[in-house]
Amino acid sequence: MSDRKWFSQWFPQRRFDEDFPLAFWFAGLWFYLKSFLYFCYVYMLGTEPQPYDQWTWFEICYFAAAMIPSLLLGLAMWREKKGFVWLALLFLIIDTPMLTFHVIRLAQGGFLDSGLTKFLEFGSLGLDFVSLGWLIGYLSGRKTESSRA
Repeated sequence: MSDRKWFSQWFPQRRFDEDFPLAFWFAGLWFYLKSFLYFCYVYMLGTEPQPYDQWTWFEICYFAAAMIPSLLLGLAMWREKKGFVWLALLFLIIDTPMLTFHVIRLAQGGFLDSGLTKFLEFGSLGLDFVSLGWLIGYLSGRKTESSRA
């Protein structure tokens, strides 16, 4: 497979068209970034001194398991697969409390003292909520359009 074909499969040009749904564009970007973020979380959690407590193991397992679905949902959103919106919503409904739990654990451990860390952690949590809102808005807008017709 040529590099150009591989790149256009994961990053389709269609996402730059004016009629491409903005909710899909934003959610696709966030899911791609989230999969990389989870890779970083697994790496960083693995650098903590052992033995790990049960919650650290739980977070490592969750983030490792959520990496691939997040990457695939990013692909689905940018390829405008409308059937995956409900799956993306379900993922975010599960993921947002998990990310909240992660941020609270970091705060209790004193790891949110750095302004950059605080910005990144609360920013990712905020983007989860924004993504959730945009996808719900997309679904409700579609439902409203179909009821008018």
